[in-house]
Order: sequence, then C-alpha cells, then structure tokens
Amino acid sequence: MKATVLGWCGGFPRGGQATCSVLVETPEGAVLLDCGSGSLSNFFRVSDVDRLHGVLLSHLHYDHIGDLGCLQYSINHALRVGLRKKKLPVHAPKTPVDMWKTIQYPYTESFVLCDGMTIEMAGMKITVKKVNHTIECYAFRLERNGKSIVYFTDTTYLPDAHIFVNGADLFFCEATSTSGSCHSTGKGHMSDVEAGYLAKESGVKNLCLIHLPSDAPLLQIKERAESTFGKPVFMPDIDEISTFYV
Repeated sequence: MKATVLGWCGGFPRGGQATCSVLVETPEGAVLLDCGSGSLSNFFRVSDVDRLHGVLLSHLHYDHIGDLGCLQYSINHALRVGLRKKKLPVHAPKTPVDMWKTIQYPYTESFVLCDGMTIEMAGMKITVKKVNHTIECYAFRLERNGKSIVYFTDTTYLPDAHIFVNGADLFFCEATSTSGSCHSTGKGHMSDVEAGYLAKESGVKNLCLIHLPSDAPLLQIKERAESTFGKPVFMPDIDEISTFYV
C-alpha cells in the first residue's frame, strides 16, 4: 500500500496547504480518505480519477469534505469523456442530515457508514470504527497482505482505541489540541501528547500526525508526540506531499 498525505491541516489550511486528506493506493486502484479544502489539486499531482475506487469521509465537516464537490465535477467529466465507466462510490455518515443531502450528486453513489462494518475496496479490507467527535465520525483501518494503515481523526482520546489501532504499520492520528495554540477549542479532539501515547499503547510501527493547528509550531508538536511515543514521529512535509510505503 502507498499512502500519500494530500492535506494535513485542521479547520482551515495554512497558505499553500490543504486540510485533511490521505490517498491510499494499491496495484488494483486507489481510495481517498477525506477530501479536505485544497486537497484535490494535490490529488491530481499524483493520481487521477480513473484509478479511484471510492471515497471514505470520516465525517461531514467542511475541512474534511471541502473539495468533494469539485471531485464530483471531475467524475462527471471523466464519465463524459470515457475515463470512467462507473459512478464514484462515496461512503459517509448520514448525519448531520443537511450535510448528507449536500454531498448527493448524480455521478456519485452514496453509501452510509456504520460502526463495525467492513468494506472491500481496491484490494483492501477496510474496517470502520465510530469515534467521539462533535458530530458522527469514523476512523478507518485498511488492511492488505498482512499490512495495515489506520486513519484516526477527529476524536477525543478513547480508552479502547488501542484495540482498533493495534499493531498498525502506519498510524495517521490527529493532534489538534496543543499547548500555545488558539486554533481550536479542543472539543472533540486529541492532543499531540495523547496521539503519541495512543501510538505507543497500540504498538504501531510508524506514527504520522495530521489535522494539525494552523497557528502552532510544528516542531514542538512533533517533540511532544515523540515524548510519549518514544520513537521518531513523522510530520507531513510542509513543502512537499508526504508519501509512505507499507
């Protein structure tokens, strides 16, 4: 599996950056985890819609779905010119209901996420877990050939999360709340210290922090997460798209 961070900011992007989105690719195709503001431009730098088997939306806040409408326009185009033969599956929570209605589009098919379900997509088994945010929200575990990637945002620290995250080869975890930041109230989110602790408790091999505050020094976030993880922590590169191979 190849995982590319298309956007790592929470809430709103820093200049030249994008909000949350991760592209996971296999020889069979690709899956998009969230589609935040600014992420679609980065997507087209590394892939195209003909390889995209589906989109998984953790929840329906704008910083995770901001570019979905433009992606849907690109699907319309791809179908018209023959780059795709099928509509794009979009898996998402059904609440808030007004947001669910907003993401409906004639050239995509919407599927409702629920806790504990599994999805087969692009040669991967994807398991869904409900997490604790201000609205209905889900984490995803992607598995293929004995390897695993976990995408974990937005949520407070959950005492049983280590069961879901357990032994992940690559763990994408939010770190929204951090000392010295006024970016967020922190409600429905984890801190950098908690992200590092959860990674250690779960025995993950690699931790990459995402959903980061726009006003906080990234180096300090990295250091605080490393203090509880006990190993080096990856931070999305500020100037380049970060890619991991699992």
